[in-house]
Amino acid sequence: MADSNRILNLNDPEIMLAYEAEIKGEYPKALEHYKIALEKYPEAGIVYKHAGNVYYREGYLKEAIEYLEKAVDLLPGYPTAIYDLGLAYYRQVRIDKGIKCMKKVLGIDPDFLMANYWLGIMSYHYGHLRDARLYYQVVTEKNPNFTIAFFHLGVTNLRLGFYDESVRNFKEVISKNPDSPAAYALLGDAYLNLDQKIDAKNAYKHALELDPEDRKAQRGLAIINDFNEVVF
Repeated sequence: MADSNRILNLNDPEIMLAYEAEIKGEYPKALEHYKIALEKYPEAGIVYKHAGNVYYREGYLKEAIEYLEKAVDLLPGYPTAIYDLGLAYYRQVRIDKGIKCMKKVLGIDPDFLMANYWLGIMSYHYGHLRDARLYYQVVTEKNPNFTIAFFHLGVTNLRLGFYDESVRNFKEVISKNPDSPAAYALLGDAYLNLDQKIDAKNAYKHALELDPEDRKAQRGLAIINDFNEVVF
């Protein structure tokens, strides 16, 4: 890593031009200059990282992974390179590899909050819901303003059957964003699973006030109405 930083501090014109183009969003131009720089400095892991990120932004995941893997080889203790590689793996639905990368990031930097967040996302999609729940809990405890993490935690708790916790999670989302129909609709689902039909109905109605086309809220209200029509 020290050598890579030394290379960037040379004020090499190709690296400077590549970085300027990257900042401006001129990605093909940035890649052209990064590749020339790598011909001069083939061990510059940080340049591989930047080139890999440009490929990632352009949607060329195969090339992004190729460059980011090289960056990680050259910078084994550089957490952001491993993190970027993990995201690229995830985009290719190589979720097991993405999870391994994020765990490796936390092994280097336990306070890397976004690694915990993406471990939650990846674990959820990999079917490891209890692991996802734990990672989301870490994120929400460390950053109470990370609203989307509360939302994902609520969804995970809903799937796991922790309905009381799910209610608290979606209420937290609503306290930060009262205009979220999705949060109200899912809050309705959590209440419905707790057999609190009045609260569920109110949540669904609020979702539909915000978005009359919210199908989850429409279905929830239909279920409650079906219950009301049953004669025992």
